[in-house]
Amino acid sequence: MKKYYPLSILILLTVLLFQNKSYSQGPGNLFVDAGLDVVIPCGTGGCANISADYLEIFETISTNYTVESIPYNPPFPFNGLANNLNPNVDDQWSVVETLPYDFCFFGNLETQFQVGSNGLIRFEVGAAGDFNDWGFSDDLPNNTDDALGQGNVFTPVHDIDPSVGAGVDEIGYEVLGTYPNRVLVVSFFAVSLFQCNNLRATHMAVLYEFSNVIEIYIQDKPTCGTWNSGNAAVGIQNNAGNLAYVPPGRNTSDSPWTTNNEAWSFAPAGVETFVFEWLDSTGTVIGTSDTINVCPSGGSEIFTARVTYTNTCNGDIVILTDDVLVTEDSPFIVDLGPDVTDCDSGADVLLDADQGDPTFTYQWFLDAVAIAGATNPTFLVTSPNSGIYSIEVIDPTDPACPGIDSVIINYITEPVIESPPIDFAICDDGATPGIFDLTVNSPIVLGSQNPADYNVSYHNSQVDA
Repeated sequence: MKKYYPLSILILLTVLLFQNKSYSQGPGNLFVDAGLDVVIPCGTGGCANISADYLEIFETISTNYTVESIPYNPPFPFNGLANNLNPNVDDQWSVVETLPYDFCFFGNLETQFQVGSNGLIRFEVGAAGDFNDWGFSDDLPNNTDDALGQGNVFTPVHDIDPSVGAGVDEIGYEVLGTYPNRVLVVSFFAVSLFQCNNLRATHMAVLYEFSNVIEIYIQDKPTCGTWNSGNAAVGIQNNAGNLAYVPPGRNTSDSPWTTNNEAWSFAPAGVETFVFEWLDSTGTVIGTSDTINVCPSGGSEIFTARVTYTNTCNGDIVILTDDVLVTEDSPFIVDLGPDVTDCDSGADVLLDADQGDPTFTYQWFLDAVAIAGATNPTFLVTSPNSGIYSIEVIDPTDPACPGIDSVIINYITEPVIESPPIDFAICDDGATPGIFDLTVNSPIVLGSQNPADYNVSYHNSQVDA
């Protein structure tokens, strides 16, 4: 038997704390990036390619995962996490913790976890302070050896000893980020190897919401060859212990092995659970490829990259978008002025693109659609015709290089008093309190207007209002 413990083992109780810290976004987080704005060089045809980048995610109902070596760039810290699990006791499972988000793992919906002091995590939880076995010689998958069979995520698993850290080492976890990009970070920082106490291991697991990706970052993994043959293993394993995914050269039978600055990703590999689309400025889907060729109407147009993500754990749907402005370059400046926002009874807006040359031609557009007959240097916008107004000015000596600009005109519907408020009166008999509830007039003055769109307030006088 390796170690002996007194019957009274202090169990460290931890509280799940959520702290609003700012860390870099991890590679398993949902995102979409439509790229930088594009200026089409003059005379090249008025079209350009636009490309989007986004996270591809896949369902976890199946038992398939991909194992991929990824750049060693830990997105979260190894130490200083909010919840310290270091019991200063060797070979022990932590208290049971609750995940604040649904996590899919080998087709199961996992909501609880425990951390074993020998570098592993399990979802089929047991009692706090359970013995976390240390000795093993078999490969993953394994359901007969407790040191392996009780675990699901191995960061790696090896015999480490937090009881000799002298305050330097740390085993902890924290949930970081916000929906839908929360992550569970579990870290083993500078924990001594058993028997070889001068050797310290630092590694972490990162579990991503929604994408259900698991990443393992190993900063230092030394080997104590004089103990348990230096056995160690990295990977993930289902609850039954009969299916595992292990990076090449990182199973028990590959031991002893040593590494540093190494990282692995374990990603579900079922069917796609995302839909990608490109939209033009009218909201029409114009393509589903990452890269498409576009020709902006009116010389300037905003295109939108949209990804719809579905969480196979619970059916949640998240839609992310990002815009890119594509503009044709121009040899001369056209300036329609700033955007305008006004009430629907506001003044007309005169747009002026005149270049002072009678040979130039003009075409006005509304929401990227040519306005029939609008070929003058100026255009009068009247209420309630909101939208994106743009102009294309062409120099007949250089028709391939039009001058362009656009402006947003937004007329906001002005509220009306549909019915006059009712007057109030009360008999002053010396006993009845003179209290009036003016708010009974709110539905009267609003009438058919949506009360959620307006705020009705009451004042002592019109001057106060």
